Amino acid sequence: MNKTIVVRESYDWITGNDVTEEQYDELIRYMDAKYPNGQVLDIRYRQLRFINYVGVIQCSEVRYEIVPKISITKEDDRKALLKMLSITEFLPVSFSDKVQNGESKGELLPAFVTAFLERLLNELKRGMYKTYQPHEENLQMMRGKLELTKHIRVNTFQKTKVYCSYDEHTENNSLNQLFKAALFIVKKYANQHSLKLSLERCLSYLESVDLVDIGSLNQNSIKLNRQNERFRDATLFAKLIIERASIYSKGNQVSSFSFLFPMNVLFEKYIEVALRQVYSNDEVISQHAEKRLLRNKKSGRGNILLKPDFVVKDELILDTKWKSATVNGRSKYVQSDLYQMYAYVKTYKDVSRCILLYPKQEQEEEHPVWEIVNTDKTIEMKAVRIDDYWNTVKELEEILL
Repeated sequence: MNKTIVVRESYDWITGNDVTEEQYDELIRYMDAKYPNGQVLDIRYRQLRFINYVGVIQCSEVRYEIVPKISITKEDDRKALLKMLSITEFLPVSFSDKVQNGESKGELLPAFVTAFLERLLNELKRGMYKTYQPHEENLQMMRGKLELTKHIRVNTFQKTKVYCSYDEHTENNSLNQLFKAALFIVKKYANQHSLKLSLERCLSYLESVDLVDIGSLNQNSIKLNRQNERFRDATLFAKLIIERASIYSKGNQVSSFSFLFPMNVLFEKYIEVALRQVYSNDEVISQHAEKRLLRNKKSGRGNILLKPDFVVKDELILDTKWKSATVNGRSKYVQSDLYQMYAYVKTYKDVSRCILLYPKQEQEEEHPVWEIVNTDKTIEMKAVRIDDYWNTVKELEEILL
Protein backbone atom coordinates (compact mmCIF):
# COMPACT_ATOMS: atom_id res chain seq x y z
CA MET A 1 0.00 0.00 0.00
CA ASN A 2 1.49 3.31 -1.04
CA LYS A 3 1.72 5.84 1.79
CA THR A 4 1.42 9.62 1.26
CA ILE A 5 3.13 12.13 3.53
CA VAL A 6 2.29 15.81 3.06
CA VAL A 7 4.76 18.33 4.50
CA ARG A 8 5.13 22.09 4.23
CA GLU A 9 8.36 23.44 2.76
CA SER A 10 10.85 24.73 5.40
CA TYR A 11 8.35 23.92 8.15
CA ASP A 12 7.42 20.26 8.71
CA TRP A 13 9.96 17.55 9.58
CA ILE A 14 9.97 13.92 8.47
CA THR A 15 11.17 11.67 11.29
CA GLY A 16 11.41 8.01 12.24
CA ASN A 17 7.79 8.21 13.37
CA ASP A 18 6.72 8.86 9.77
CA VAL A 19 8.84 6.38 7.81
CA THR A 20 10.93 3.27 8.39
CA GLU A 21 14.70 3.41 8.36
CA GLU A 22 14.74 1.76 4.90
CA GLN A 23 12.26 4.30 3.52
CA TYR A 24 14.24 7.18 5.02
CA ASP A 25 17.49 5.90 3.48
CA GLU A 26 15.83 5.41 0.08
CA LEU A 27 14.69 9.05 0.09
CA ILE A 28 18.20 10.25 1.01
CA ARG A 29 19.78 8.14 -1.75
CA TYR A 30 17.32 9.41 -4.33
CA MET A 31 17.87 13.07 -3.42
CA ASP A 32 21.66 12.63 -3.46
CA ALA A 33 21.46 11.06 -6.93
CA LYS A 34 19.01 13.47 -8.57
CA TYR A 35 19.62 16.77 -6.77
CA PRO A 36 23.32 16.61 -5.83
CA ASN A 37 24.00 20.34 -6.17
CA GLY A 38 20.72 21.73 -4.93
CA GLN A 39 20.05 22.77 -1.36
CA VAL A 40 16.87 20.76 -1.04
CA LEU A 41 17.16 18.92 2.28
CA ASP A 42 17.83 20.20 5.77
CA ILE A 43 19.08 17.04 7.50
CA ARG A 44 19.44 16.56 11.25
CA TYR A 45 19.84 13.35 13.22
CA ARG A 46 17.33 10.93 11.66
CA GLN A 47 15.04 13.73 10.60
CA LEU A 48 14.82 16.00 7.58
CA ARG A 49 12.75 18.71 6.01
CA PHE A 50 12.55 20.11 2.49
CA ILE A 51 13.72 23.65 1.80
CA ASN A 52 13.44 25.86 -1.27
CA TYR A 53 11.61 23.21 -3.34
CA VAL A 54 7.99 22.08 -3.60
CA GLY A 55 6.33 19.27 -5.52
CA VAL A 56 6.11 15.50 -5.18
CA ILE A 57 8.59 12.63 -4.79
CA GLN A 58 7.39 9.09 -5.44
CA CYS A 59 9.56 6.41 -3.85
CA SER A 60 8.90 2.68 -3.89
CA GLU A 61 6.53 2.70 -0.89
CA VAL A 62 6.08 6.34 0.12
CA ARG A 63 4.89 9.43 -1.74
CA TYR A 64 6.15 12.76 -0.36
CA GLU A 65 4.18 15.90 -1.19
CA ILE A 66 5.97 19.17 -0.41
CA VAL A 67 3.69 22.20 -0.42
CA PRO A 68 4.32 25.88 0.33
CA LYS A 69 3.09 27.08 3.70
CA ILE A 70 0.43 29.49 2.49
CA SER A 71 -2.79 28.93 4.38
CA ILE A 72 -4.14 27.07 7.39
CA THR A 73 -4.44 23.52 6.00
CA LYS A 74 -2.11 21.39 3.92
CA GLU A 75 -5.00 20.50 1.59
CA ASP A 76 -5.54 24.19 0.76
CA ASP A 77 -1.79 24.60 0.30
CA ARG A 78 -1.79 21.76 -2.25
CA LYS A 79 -4.55 23.39 -4.25
CA ALA A 80 -2.84 26.78 -4.02
CA LEU A 81 0.37 25.23 -5.39
CA LEU A 82 -1.48 23.61 -8.30
CA LYS A 83 -3.11 26.93 -9.14
CA MET A 84 0.26 28.70 -9.02
CA LEU A 85 1.75 26.13 -11.39
CA SER A 86 -1.23 26.50 -13.73
CA ILE A 87 -1.29 30.29 -13.74
CA THR A 88 2.45 30.62 -14.33
CA GLU A 89 2.58 27.78 -16.90
CA PHE A 90 5.56 26.56 -14.90
CA LEU A 91 4.94 23.06 -16.18
CA PRO A 92 4.97 22.24 -19.90
CA VAL A 93 1.28 21.30 -19.81
CA SER A 94 -1.78 23.00 -18.37
CA PHE A 95 -3.88 21.51 -15.61
CA SER A 96 -7.52 20.67 -16.22
CA ASP A 97 -10.27 23.11 -15.29
CA LYS A 98 -11.32 20.69 -12.58
CA VAL A 99 -7.98 21.10 -10.80
CA GLN A 100 -7.81 24.86 -11.34
CA ASN A 101 -11.31 25.33 -9.96
CA GLY A 102 -10.50 23.30 -6.89
CA GLU A 103 -13.06 20.58 -7.62
CA SER A 104 -10.56 17.71 -7.42
CA LYS A 105 -8.92 16.43 -4.25
CA GLY A 106 -5.84 18.35 -5.29
CA GLU A 107 -3.34 15.51 -4.83
CA LEU A 108 -0.16 16.50 -6.60
CA LEU A 109 0.94 13.37 -8.43
CA PRO A 110 -2.51 12.54 -9.91
CA ALA A 111 -2.82 16.18 -11.01
CA PHE A 112 0.58 16.13 -12.76
CA VAL A 113 -0.07 12.76 -14.40
CA THR A 114 -3.59 13.81 -15.47
CA ALA A 115 -2.18 16.90 -17.17
CA PHE A 116 0.42 14.81 -19.01
CA LEU A 117 -2.05 12.14 -20.11
CA GLU A 118 -4.65 14.64 -21.31
CA ARG A 119 -2.17 16.42 -23.55
CA LEU A 120 -0.56 13.23 -24.87
CA LEU A 121 -3.86 11.46 -25.52
CA ASN A 122 -5.29 14.45 -27.40
CA GLU A 123 -2.32 14.41 -29.78
CA LEU A 124 -2.26 10.63 -30.21
CA LYS A 125 -5.93 10.77 -31.23
CA ARG A 126 -4.98 13.18 -34.00
CA GLY A 127 -2.49 10.67 -35.32
CA MET A 128 0.73 8.90 -34.42
CA TYR A 129 4.04 10.52 -35.22
CA LYS A 130 5.90 8.39 -37.76
CA THR A 131 9.43 8.61 -39.12
CA TYR A 132 11.45 6.88 -41.76
CA GLN A 133 13.89 4.51 -40.05
CA PRO A 134 16.72 2.64 -41.81
CA HIS A 135 16.01 -1.07 -41.88
CA GLU A 136 17.82 -4.15 -43.21
CA GLU A 137 16.19 -7.50 -43.93
CA ASN A 138 16.57 -10.69 -45.93
CA LEU A 139 13.50 -10.73 -48.17
CA GLN A 140 11.80 -12.85 -50.78
CA MET A 141 11.76 -9.92 -53.19
CA MET A 142 13.80 -6.81 -53.86
CA ARG A 143 12.99 -3.73 -51.77
CA GLY A 144 15.00 -0.55 -51.57
CA LYS A 145 18.74 -1.07 -52.06
CA LEU A 146 20.62 -4.35 -52.50
CA GLU A 147 23.35 -4.80 -49.87
CA LEU A 148 25.63 -6.87 -52.08
CA THR A 149 28.33 -7.81 -49.56
CA LYS A 150 25.83 -8.93 -46.93
CA HIS A 151 23.69 -10.61 -49.60
CA ILE A 152 26.61 -12.78 -50.73
CA ARG A 153 27.54 -13.68 -47.15
CA VAL A 154 24.00 -14.51 -46.00
CA ASN A 155 22.49 -16.00 -49.15
CA THR A 156 25.27 -18.16 -50.52
CA PHE A 157 22.99 -21.17 -50.36
CA GLN A 158 19.64 -19.33 -50.54
CA LYS A 159 19.01 -18.35 -54.12
CA THR A 160 15.43 -17.28 -53.45
CA LYS A 161 16.23 -14.42 -51.04
CA VAL A 162 17.78 -11.00 -51.39
CA TYR A 163 19.36 -8.91 -48.59
CA CYS A 164 18.06 -5.32 -48.79
CA SER A 165 18.24 -2.02 -46.93
CA TYR A 166 15.31 0.38 -47.03
CA ASP A 167 13.61 3.16 -45.10
CA GLU A 168 10.53 2.05 -43.19
CA HIS A 169 7.76 4.49 -42.25
CA THR A 170 7.26 3.48 -38.63
CA GLU A 171 5.76 4.50 -35.32
CA ASN A 172 8.65 2.81 -33.50
CA ASN A 173 10.84 5.90 -33.17
CA SER A 174 12.66 7.59 -30.29
CA LEU A 175 9.87 10.10 -29.55
CA ASN A 176 7.20 7.44 -29.14
CA GLN A 177 9.64 5.29 -27.15
CA LEU A 178 10.11 8.26 -24.80
CA PHE A 179 6.34 8.51 -24.30
CA LYS A 180 5.99 4.78 -23.65
CA ALA A 181 8.83 4.73 -21.13
CA ALA A 182 7.33 7.69 -19.26
CA LEU A 183 3.91 6.04 -19.21
CA PHE A 184 5.30 2.84 -17.72
CA ILE A 185 7.10 4.83 -15.01
CA VAL A 186 3.88 6.44 -13.78
CA LYS A 187 1.67 3.40 -14.48
CA LYS A 188 2.48 1.70 -11.18
CA TYR A 189 1.26 4.73 -9.23
CA ALA A 190 -1.78 5.69 -11.33
CA ASN A 191 -4.36 4.28 -8.95
CA GLN A 192 -7.38 6.39 -9.86
CA HIS A 193 -9.81 4.76 -12.27
CA SER A 194 -9.87 7.72 -14.67
CA LEU A 195 -6.07 7.80 -14.75
CA LYS A 196 -5.84 4.09 -15.49
CA LEU A 197 -8.27 4.44 -18.39
CA SER A 198 -6.38 7.37 -19.93
CA LEU A 199 -3.06 5.64 -19.45
CA GLU A 200 -4.23 2.40 -21.05
CA ARG A 201 -5.66 4.35 -23.99
CA CYS A 202 -2.30 6.04 -24.53
CA LEU A 203 -0.51 2.69 -24.35
CA SER A 204 -2.95 1.16 -26.84
CA TYR A 205 -1.87 3.77 -29.41
CA LEU A 206 1.77 2.93 -28.64
CA GLU A 207 1.31 -0.85 -28.78
CA SER A 208 3.70 -1.32 -31.72
CA VAL A 209 6.40 0.85 -30.10
CA ASP A 210 9.29 -0.83 -28.28
CA LEU A 211 9.52 -0.38 -24.51
CA VAL A 212 13.09 0.80 -24.03
CA ASP A 213 14.94 0.83 -20.72
CA ILE A 214 15.32 4.43 -19.49
CA GLY A 215 19.09 4.08 -19.46
CA SER A 216 19.04 3.21 -23.17
CA LEU A 217 16.74 6.00 -24.33
CA ASN A 218 18.45 8.26 -26.85
CA GLN A 219 16.86 11.59 -25.97
CA ASN A 220 19.42 13.53 -28.00
CA SER A 221 17.98 12.01 -31.18
CA ILE A 222 14.55 13.51 -30.46
CA LYS A 223 14.18 16.63 -32.56
CA LEU A 224 11.01 18.67 -32.73
CA ASN A 225 10.00 19.81 -36.21
CA ARG A 226 6.92 20.80 -38.16
CA GLN A 227 5.67 17.22 -38.18
CA ASN A 228 5.85 16.66 -34.40
CA GLU A 229 5.70 20.19 -32.95
CA ARG A 230 2.21 19.48 -31.62
CA PHE A 231 3.81 16.94 -29.22
CA ARG A 232 6.11 19.59 -27.67
CA ASP A 233 4.33 19.90 -24.32
CA ALA A 234 3.96 16.15 -23.87
CA THR A 235 7.61 15.68 -24.85
CA LEU A 236 8.87 18.16 -22.28
CA PHE A 237 6.75 16.53 -19.60
CA ALA A 238 7.90 13.01 -20.55
CA LYS A 239 11.54 14.13 -20.42
CA LEU A 240 10.91 15.57 -16.97
CA ILE A 241 9.61 12.18 -15.82
CA ILE A 242 12.55 10.28 -17.33
CA GLU A 243 15.24 12.64 -16.07
CA ARG A 244 14.02 12.40 -12.48
CA ALA A 245 13.57 8.62 -12.47
CA SER A 246 15.89 6.30 -10.56
CA ILE A 247 16.24 2.56 -10.04
CA TYR A 248 17.23 1.15 -6.65
CA SER A 249 17.51 -2.62 -6.15
CA LYS A 250 14.34 -3.16 -8.16
CA GLY A 251 15.70 -4.92 -11.22
CA ASN A 252 14.67 -2.92 -14.25
CA GLN A 253 11.67 -1.26 -12.62
CA VAL A 254 11.76 2.38 -11.63
CA SER A 255 11.28 2.81 -7.89
CA SER A 256 11.58 6.60 -7.56
CA PHE A 257 10.80 9.73 -9.56
CA SER A 258 9.79 13.30 -8.78
CA PHE A 259 8.40 16.63 -9.88
CA LEU A 260 10.14 19.31 -7.82
CA PHE A 261 10.14 23.05 -8.47
CA PRO A 262 12.27 25.85 -6.95
CA MET A 263 9.80 27.82 -4.87
CA ASN A 264 11.64 31.14 -5.10
CA VAL A 265 11.49 30.99 -8.91
CA LEU A 266 7.84 29.91 -8.88
CA PHE A 267 6.92 32.74 -6.49
CA GLU A 268 8.71 35.30 -8.68
CA LYS A 269 6.97 34.03 -11.82
CA TYR A 270 3.60 34.04 -10.06
CA ILE A 271 4.09 37.67 -8.98
CA GLU A 272 5.09 38.56 -12.54
CA VAL A 273 1.81 37.21 -13.92
CA ALA A 274 -0.14 39.15 -11.27
CA LEU A 275 1.86 42.33 -11.96
CA ARG A 276 1.01 42.11 -15.64
CA GLN A 277 -2.63 41.84 -14.59
CA VAL A 278 -2.29 45.13 -12.71
CA TYR A 279 -0.16 46.94 -15.31
CA SER A 280 0.19 46.55 -19.05
CA ASN A 281 2.92 44.26 -20.36
CA ASP A 282 5.16 47.08 -21.56
CA GLU A 283 5.05 48.74 -18.11
CA VAL A 284 6.63 45.73 -16.38
CA ILE A 285 10.23 44.72 -17.13
CA SER A 286 11.44 41.50 -15.51
CA GLN A 287 15.11 40.80 -14.77
CA HIS A 288 16.17 44.27 -15.88
CA ALA A 289 19.93 44.17 -16.55
CA GLU A 290 20.99 47.54 -17.97
CA LYS A 291 22.48 49.24 -14.91
CA ARG A 292 25.86 48.92 -13.22
CA LEU A 293 26.54 49.97 -9.66
CA LEU A 294 30.12 51.18 -10.20
CA ARG A 295 32.30 52.52 -13.01
CA ASN A 296 35.93 51.52 -13.27
CA LYS A 297 37.92 54.78 -13.56
CA LYS A 298 40.80 53.15 -15.43
CA SER A 299 38.83 51.17 -17.99
CA GLY A 300 35.67 53.27 -18.01
CA ARG A 301 33.60 50.12 -17.84
CA GLY A 302 30.69 49.53 -15.51
CA ASN A 303 31.13 46.93 -12.79
CA ILE A 304 28.69 44.99 -10.59
CA LEU A 305 25.58 44.33 -12.63
CA LEU A 306 22.27 45.23 -10.99
CA LYS A 307 19.40 42.92 -11.86
CA PRO A 308 16.15 43.67 -10.00
CA ASP A 309 13.32 41.18 -10.40
CA PHE A 310 10.91 43.85 -11.73
CA VAL A 311 11.09 47.46 -12.81
CA VAL A 312 7.59 48.94 -13.09
CA LYS A 313 6.94 52.06 -15.19
CA ASP A 314 10.57 53.12 -14.61
CA GLU A 315 9.52 54.41 -11.19
CA LEU A 316 9.23 51.37 -8.93
CA ILE A 317 11.47 48.36 -8.26
CA LEU A 318 10.17 45.14 -6.76
CA ASP A 319 12.18 42.14 -5.58
CA THR A 320 10.46 38.93 -4.48
CA LYS A 321 11.69 36.99 -1.43
CA TRP A 322 10.37 33.51 -0.76
CA LYS A 323 10.67 33.55 3.01
CA SER A 324 8.64 34.72 5.96
CA ALA A 325 8.83 38.42 6.79
CA THR A 326 7.18 37.78 10.18
CA VAL A 327 8.94 35.51 12.69
CA ASN A 328 7.73 35.07 16.25
CA GLY A 329 5.42 38.05 15.89
CA ARG A 330 8.16 40.42 14.73
CA SER A 331 9.14 41.81 11.36
CA LYS A 332 12.33 40.13 10.14
CA TYR A 333 14.63 41.22 7.32
CA VAL A 334 18.13 40.44 6.09
CA GLN A 335 20.50 43.41 5.96
CA SER A 336 22.03 42.29 2.67
CA ASP A 337 18.57 42.56 1.07
CA LEU A 338 18.36 46.18 2.22
CA TYR A 339 21.85 46.95 0.88
CA GLN A 340 20.77 45.50 -2.47
CA MET A 341 17.64 47.66 -2.55
CA TYR A 342 19.66 50.72 -1.56
CA ALA A 343 21.94 50.08 -4.55
CA TYR A 344 18.89 49.89 -6.79
CA VAL A 345 17.23 53.07 -5.55
CA LYS A 346 20.47 55.09 -5.79
CA THR A 347 21.35 53.84 -9.26
CA TYR A 348 17.88 54.08 -10.85
CA LYS A 349 17.44 57.87 -10.71
CA ASP A 350 13.71 57.89 -11.60
CA VAL A 351 12.77 55.17 -9.14
CA SER A 352 11.12 56.44 -5.97
CA ARG A 353 10.07 53.16 -4.31
CA CYS A 354 11.89 49.86 -3.82
CA ILE A 355 9.78 47.05 -2.39
CA LEU A 356 10.83 43.72 -0.90
CA LEU A 357 7.78 41.51 -1.46
CA TYR A 358 7.16 38.43 0.73
CA PRO A 359 4.38 35.82 0.88
CA LYS A 360 1.83 36.77 3.54
CA GLN A 361 1.55 34.54 6.60
CA GLU A 362 -1.54 33.81 8.70
CA GLN A 363 -0.57 36.52 11.21
CA GLU A 364 1.44 39.19 9.43
CA GLU A 365 3.06 42.07 11.30
CA GLU A 366 3.20 45.68 10.12
CA HIS A 367 6.49 46.09 8.31
CA PRO A 368 8.85 49.07 8.25
CA VAL A 369 9.29 51.68 5.55
CA TRP A 370 12.73 53.30 5.33
CA GLU A 371 13.45 56.73 3.84
CA ILE A 372 16.66 57.43 1.98
CA VAL A 373 18.12 60.42 3.81
CA ASN A 374 17.57 63.79 2.07
CA THR A 375 15.41 62.21 -0.67
CA ASP A 376 11.79 61.24 -1.28
CA LYS A 377 12.84 57.66 -2.03
CA THR A 378 11.79 54.72 0.14
CA ILE A 379 12.64 51.08 0.75
CA GLU A 380 9.65 49.06 1.94
CA MET A 381 8.78 45.57 3.12
CA LYS A 382 5.39 44.28 1.97
CA ALA A 383 3.61 40.91 2.10
CA VAL A 384 0.95 39.66 -0.29
CA ARG A 385 -1.56 36.81 -0.18
CA ILE A 386 -0.89 33.96 -2.58
CA ASP A 387 -3.65 31.54 -1.56
CA ASP A 388 -5.83 32.87 -4.38
CA TYR A 389 -4.71 34.58 -7.58
CA TRP A 390 -7.34 37.34 -7.54
CA ASN A 391 -6.56 38.08 -3.90
CA THR A 392 -2.95 38.48 -4.96
CA VAL A 393 -3.89 40.89 -7.75
CA LYS A 394 -6.13 42.90 -5.41
CA GLU A 395 -3.44 43.26 -2.74
CA LEU A 396 -0.80 44.18 -5.32
CA GLU A 397 -3.08 46.94 -6.52
CA GLU A 398 -3.43 48.21 -2.95
CA ILE A 399 0.33 48.12 -2.43
CA LEU A 400 1.44 49.60 -5.74
CA LEU A 401 -1.26 51.96 -7.01
